[in-house]
Amino acid sequence: MVPSARLNTLVRKRLKRWALVTALGREAGWRHVASLAVLAATGTALDLTGLGLVVAILFGGAGSLSITNLPLAFRLSAGQAVLALVLLMVLRGGLQAAVAVAHEQLRSGFTDRLRHQLLHRVLLAPTGHLGQMGRGELLGLLMTDISRTVLALDQGIRCLQALLAALLYATGVLMVGRQAAVPLLAGLVATALAALLQRSGSWELGQVQSRLHGALQRTLGDGLHGLKAVRTAGAEPWVLERFARETAMVRRVLREGVRRQAFFGALRDGLVVGVVGLWLLWGRADLVPSAMATTLLLAYRASGSASAVIQAQRLCLGCLPGYAALRELRERLGEPRALLGAAGWSLGEPLLAVAWEGGKEPLAVRRGELVVVAGPSGSGKTTLLDRFCGQLGEEQSHWSLTVAGGPPLHLSGPTGVRHWRSLVAYAPQKAVLFECSLRENLLLQRSGDGAVSNGLLEGWLEELDLAHLLERPGGLEAGLNLSMECFSGGEIHRLGLLRAWLLDRPIEVLDEPTAFLDASAAERVRQIIRRRSRERLVVVSSHDAELVTQAGTVVRPGGDGAEAIYGVGNT
Repeated sequence: MVPSARLNTLVRKRLKRWALVTALGREAGWRHVASLAVLAATGTALDLTGLGLVVAILFGGAGSLSITNLPLAFRLSAGQAVLALVLLMVLRGGLQAAVAVAHEQLRSGFTDRLRHQLLHRVLLAPTGHLGQMGRGELLGLLMTDISRTVLALDQGIRCLQALLAALLYATGVLMVGRQAAVPLLAGLVATALAALLQRSGSWELGQVQSRLHGALQRTLGDGLHGLKAVRTAGAEPWVLERFARETAMVRRVLREGVRRQAFFGALRDGLVVGVVGLWLLWGRADLVPSAMATTLLLAYRASGSASAVIQAQRLCLGCLPGYAALRELRERLGEPRALLGAAGWSLGEPLLAVAWEGGKEPLAVRRGELVVVAGPSGSGKTTLLDRFCGQLGEEQSHWSLTVAGGPPLHLSGPTGVRHWRSLVAYAPQKAVLFECSLRENLLLQRSGDGAVSNGLLEGWLEELDLAHLLERPGGLEAGLNLSMECFSGGEIHRLGLLRAWLLDRPIEVLDEPTAFLDASAAERVRQIIRRRSRERLVVVSSHDAELVTQAGTVVRPGGDGAEAIYGVGNT
C-alpha cells in the first residue's frame, strides 16, 4: 500500500473510533459530560494556581516583577507566598477529595444505567436473538466491558483536559523564556509526534481484552454452575487448565500495554532531557536563574501533560472496543421494550379457551379440561410447550383467547407476547433455584412478598411433603448457598411446580410434573393437577400413564403436525 493510501486508511480508522467516543458522549448525556469536564477543569485550575505561587516564590515576590516583559499578577513576599502555598495545598487536598467522590458518583451512576439497560434488553429480547449469544459473552459485557466503556469516556475527557493543560504550560514556557525556550518546546512537540505516529495497537489490544473477558466468564460459569458435573467427571484439571490459559492470555495483553506505555515514557523523557541538555550547553542560556528555573518547571509540567494526553488517548482507544461490543450486542437484541407492571395484564373476565398457532403443531386448550402432551423422548413435547408459552419462536406465534362475556382476543407481536406470558404459569422440567431465601425462590415475581402468608406457603409445603424444609436453620427466610446442590432432584422439581402454582394464573403449563418423584410424591402432584384443572386451563407433558388416562385431550406431537385425541379420560 502506498504511503498516501496507508495514511488515508489510518485517518479513516481514527475518525471512526473517535466517532464512537462522540456516540458514547451522546449516550451519557450532556449533563454527565459537562460535569466530568467541570471536575477535570477544577483539577487543572488547582494545579495552575499552585504553580503560580511556586513561580512567585522563585521570583522572590518583589513587587510587580517583569521577567522578559512577563508581569506577575500578584504581589507577595516570599514568606507570604510560602504560607499561601501551604494553605492552597490543604485546600487542594480537600477539593481533590470532593472531586474524586463526585467523579465516582458520576461514573458508578452511568455504569449502573448501562448495565440495567442491557439486562433489560436481555430479559425481554426474543429467544431467537438470545440463542445466538453465549453466557460468557453476556456476563463479560455486563461485568467488564461496560466498566471499560465508562472508562473510555472518562479518558476522552481526560485527554482534552490534559491537552489544554499542556498548551497552557507551553504558553508559559514561551512567555518566560522567549526564544531561549524554543528548543524545549521543539523537544515536547517531537515527543508528542513520535508518540502519536508510533502505532500503539491500543484498539487491537482492547478487542482482544473483550474476547478474553467473555472467555473467562464462560469458564467461571461452566465451573461453578456445573460444579457437581465437574467433580463427578473428574474434570477439575480441565477447568483449571482453561482458567489458567485464559488468565495467562489476559496477563500477556496487559503486560503488552504496560510495555508500550513504558517505552513511550522512556522516549519522552529521553527526548526532553536531551533537548534540555543541549539548551543548557549550547543555547547561550542568558536567563536569570529564577527565569531559568521557571522555564524548566513549566517545561517539565508541559511534558507531563503531553504524556497524559497520549496515555489518555491510548487508554480511551483501548477501552472503546468494549463500547463497540456493547453497541453490537444491543443491535442484535433489538430495541428495548417496556416492562409490564407488577400486576401484569388482566383479562377482566374468566378465560374459557385458548387456540395457539405457531408453526405446524397448533394447540387448543379449554377451561376445565386437562390436556396432556404425550410421546416418546425427543418427539418435541418440551419444544411444543415452550412455543405455546411464548418462550420459543414467539415472533411466529398467535393466540386466540375466548373470554366469558366478551369478544375473542387475539395476541401476537412483542406486546401480545408479553401480555400472553403474564397469563401463563410455566413450570419447566428442569427447575432452577437461586441464591436467595426459600421464600424469595418461591415468590420470584412478587414485589410484595407479604401478600403471601407464611401459613399459605407452609400449607403448600406440607401438601407436597416438603414440610421438612421448614426445619432448616432460618426456615423460609434462610438464604440458599448453591455452589453445591443443597436439595434433592425431587425436592427441586416440586419447588419448581409450587412456584408456578403460587402465581395463580388462568393458564398453567407443567413439563413432566411427575418426573423425578417417587410413587407417593407423584400421586400428590396428580391430585393437585386434577383439582386445579377444574378451574383453569392446564396443559402438561408427561410419560405418566395415569396422567394420560385422566386427560380430556391427549396431544401427540411429531410428524407433520400434532395429533389430538379427545375424550380419552375424565378430569
